[in-house]
Amino acid sequence: MTASRLSRPISAFTRNFNAHERRLVVQVAVIGLVVWAVTFTLKTSVHWLFDTIIAGVERLPVLALVLVPLTLGALGTTVVVLFHYRTIHYRDREGIVHPLNDVEGDGLERAIALYFASEPVMEQVLLGKVGVDARWDLPTFSLAARKFLATLFTLGSGGSGGLEASVTLVGESLAAGVFKPRPQFHLPAEAGYLDRLRKWWRIDDPDDLQTAQLAGVAAAVATLLGTPFAAAFFAIEVMYRRRPIIEKLLFALIAALVAYFMTNLVTGHPLLFRITITTRPVFTVRYYGVLIGMAVIISVISILFTRLRALSEHWFHTWIGNVWVRHLTGALLTGVAALIAVQLTGRDLALVLGTGDSAIEAATLGQLTAGVAIVALVAKLVATLATITSGGSAGLLIPSIYFGTMVAAVLAPITGIPASILVVPAMTASLGALVNVPLAAVLFTVEAFGSQFMIPGLVVLLVSILLVHDNNIYRTQRETYDARQVLPGYSVRRIPVPREWAGKTLVDLRVRNRFDLNVIGIIETFTENGQVRYQARFNPPPGRPVELGDTLIVLGEDSKLDRLMADLVAARARTGKTANVEDSADRNG
Repeated sequence: MTASRLSRPISAFTRNFNAHERRLVVQVAVIGLVVWAVTFTLKTSVHWLFDTIIAGVERLPVLALVLVPLTLGALGTTVVVLFHYRTIHYRDREGIVHPLNDVEGDGLERAIALYFASEPVMEQVLLGKVGVDARWDLPTFSLAARKFLATLFTLGSGGSGGLEASVTLVGESLAAGVFKPRPQFHLPAEAGYLDRLRKWWRIDDPDDLQTAQLAGVAAAVATLLGTPFAAAFFAIEVMYRRRPIIEKLLFALIAALVAYFMTNLVTGHPLLFRITITTRPVFTVRYYGVLIGMAVIISVISILFTRLRALSEHWFHTWIGNVWVRHLTGALLTGVAALIAVQLTGRDLALVLGTGDSAIEAATLGQLTAGVAIVALVAKLVATLATITSGGSAGLLIPSIYFGTMVAAVLAPITGIPASILVVPAMTASLGALVNVPLAAVLFTVEAFGSQFMIPGLVVLLVSILLVHDNNIYRTQRETYDARQVLPGYSVRRIPVPREWAGKTLVDLRVRNRFDLNVIGIIETFTENGQVRYQARFNPPPGRPVELGDTLIVLGEDSKLDRLMADLVAARARTGKTANVEDSADRNG
């Protein structure tokens, strides 16, 4: 009797927490440990190398010699960038596919592209790569190692940027790598327990692989920021754009907590900023009025920075074709921006170079004047753009916090409000406006500085999100309905059937003969029970007439698709003129 009573809750527990979930829990915990070890090593190495180099340069009689380590770092980064590189195709919000070097620049875009690589989309089927095999076809451990070295060269030598984008790519690559099948380590059937462990450990489902990838990203960010809940939400929001997937969030949180506890165990201080804020926000109209004004300024800067980033990247990659020259130019511009800031402010090189952690802490403690903060803001913006858009391996999340912090540092002496209670909400506004991760933005400031900043953070977040809408320093995975690139230069377009095509068959239209394009499908429109319905039909019969309301799915080269669209526009223009002449004749008659 007693045994049966005990067996019921146990059986219920095993049903609710099944074998699949138990396996995922173990896997993401291991991922958290592996990613923490590598990310913590990278973080420590970058800060040690940067501090050593900058301290050595500042003891020299000529401060301009900082250009030497910057140049050497750019050369080292270029070597890593060109060594066994792979191209990663990244889709932006317009559906355009960008071929990107896997190590250059901001790593978060690469991590996003790799995350969606295993999804069952049409282009993967056309290329013969489906499911997890599409991700296994791309580098994992080797990519993490190369990104590690490139980031160490870029930021350790004095480049300007953050660590977070680099560690997200490292985390994603490590998470995928621990599950990637490796034929050279294939176990024979008689291996017994080891073979059963291998089969239990492997991942064949793309959904499980994405859960592991999210866990890797969350663990990396948690190691860097020391805020596990914000790190888990950051991973989800970056991939799913304001659509938190709770099931995956739980597993990401497990990995983030493992990384957080390991950092706390080793250092005793897991948070990014080593400062304690004792001043509490005040509930006054004046204070919240200043917060709203600050959020507006940060929103304007975020929009400006996003546009400048696009222009800078276009300039570097269009006008400087040689990758060596491009990296060296970016490093020299970074150094010049830092030297000018030092001459204008009398501060040290760390005001602009590196990750900017020390400058953020100084601003939070009220140690920067308004003039210094303005110079630092402009110089950091220029240096960060030069470093990242030229191909240096660094990120934009910490610089976004830096920009908001400097705006708060400018307003603090002007308004007489303590800098700390302006800086913390400014961080929330920056993360919301620039990185577009509103939930992670609020959670970061609450976890890092306390719940008293929840309401101020929500106020500035609301203002910034309303003003910037979808402004984002990261090109998104969103696609438009009408056009979607399959590979660079090739797209699928959905073309509504024009009036002049109605009633004609695909044979009559001669799309393939006239434009060298393929109609691979048709979306038919029909009415059922008074409701308009849609049905997609691939490989449509060539003898079936198309009708108004149908949509053709056309595949081919972009230039030929553009020619087809131009022909349709011209035909519509001619039809419109004919109709106008007939209407005029009818009226005159």
